[in-house]
Amino acid sequence: MSQQPRDWRRRRGGSSRQDEDTAQASQDPSSTESDSNGDSAEDAELSRTLFSFLEPLLNIVGSFGVPLVIGGVIALVSGIIVVAFVSSMRLYGIIDIIIGVVVILTVGLIFLSSVVAAFLSRTGRYGVNSLIMMAAFTGIAILVGFVTFENNKRMDLTATNQFSLATRTTQILNDLDQPIRATAFYKDVALTSDPGQANRRSKVEDTLQEFAARSNNFSSRVVDPDFKPDVANAYFGARPLAFVSEAVVVEALDTDKFDVVQPTDEGYSQLEQDLVTGMLVATGEEQKAIYFLTGHGERSISSGGPDGYSLLRAGLEQDNYRVEPLTWGSNATDVEVPEDAALIVIGRPTGELPESHAAALHRYLQGKILFSAGTLNDRREGGRMIFLADVDTTDTFRQFLAQWGVAVAPGYIRDLSQSVPGNPQILRVSGYNPEAPLEIVFPRGVPLQPTFMPSASPMVVVNDGLRRPLPLAVTSQSSFLIGDLDRADPITSGNQPDPQGP
Repeated sequence: MSQQPRDWRRRRGGSSRQDEDTAQASQDPSSTESDSNGDSAEDAELSRTLFSFLEPLLNIVGSFGVPLVIGGVIALVSGIIVVAFVSSMRLYGIIDIIIGVVVILTVGLIFLSSVVAAFLSRTGRYGVNSLIMMAAFTGIAILVGFVTFENNKRMDLTATNQFSLATRTTQILNDLDQPIRATAFYKDVALTSDPGQANRRSKVEDTLQEFAARSNNFSSRVVDPDFKPDVANAYFGARPLAFVSEAVVVEALDTDKFDVVQPTDEGYSQLEQDLVTGMLVATGEEQKAIYFLTGHGERSISSGGPDGYSLLRAGLEQDNYRVEPLTWGSNATDVEVPEDAALIVIGRPTGELPESHAAALHRYLQGKILFSAGTLNDRREGGRMIFLADVDTTDTFRQFLAQWGVAVAPGYIRDLSQSVPGNPQILRVSGYNPEAPLEIVFPRGVPLQPTFMPSASPMVVVNDGLRRPLPLAVTSQSSFLIGDLDRADPITSGNQPDPQGP
């Protein structure tokens, strides 16, 4: 029985060559033995692997097998620890794990036969059991670390989920593509006499922690403006610390844009929504919208004349506000204040206010919005309005203001000590109420300059307990309310003198 060659390359001579070799082998045994020795050498030469050029490199790697395995195990363990406990360096931990696995597998493949033999032996089986126990222990340690360090979130067990973030908030946090930092300015609780500050500070800190737990791009800090005035000055300039206290600055670290969040109410009921708006403003994805009502004889924000508000518009846009006109035609009935309106300005209207327009403004101030389907929903917060009244304000606008406790008296203010000389109908105001909000009378740390008000009318706010009137400025003792627009000198005696201020 003839023996088949050990390599396919031995067959290229064909079957006839095999027959001749067989015949010669049967006739000359000594020659057969000699040829077989030569064939063995030739077979060994022809049977080399196709990847033999890698053998020197593999031999070098194999000579350092033990140090490489130790290094791979260290890389694997350190990578697992980083991934489990240091979330900010998780990417580097994953790279470390990959390097460790590749090194261990490479050494294992080089010494594959030894590895297989070691695992199949009795000692190897004991070693496998030990590895399984170690893997189980490591897995338990990782699970405990994850629960302890990464899953430190409160469980909201309330029926209305009042302590959970809204779905929109969570989505915005997940989509953050740049670092955002919130800085809350709060004084030391032990150094303040306000008993409610501790509760407000706790709510702010809890909300900021919830935000930070949802996104690695959101961070927060609490700063005492008394101990770190330089941090407060970076955002508020030379403003008094009374204005800085309990403010939250939401800042985009890449662009240095920031938005100041002030509490909507004492209970901080809209804190989450205010922080979301601050993030959108800081990232440039959203601008606070200010609408100037038109269609009732109001002043134009596009006019650069003496009665125009173009300079005011330019200043607001420079402060990152979106300023747009809100035009309601006199015959339009289906009107509504846009949902994104942060402020409505009604600048010195001279026309009438239709009932449908008044109803839309009432809904806005009440925090309601009427959709086209006829459903009345709540806005995120109540509306804000600036109304500039003068002697030409019509009765329909006066009635609208009266429903909100604001009465606009007829006539104009003549202040003998503050009116502009030569033009008595222009009132000059240089002093402001020190109890007024600092963001109004002390913007950017600089007190307001004298303000000139043509045809200014007095406004009286009814203090009925439902609202808290707070005047921004008052006239002097030598001021009068003159009903006749053509008269400049006040009547100070007689049966019907002009009402005297302040």
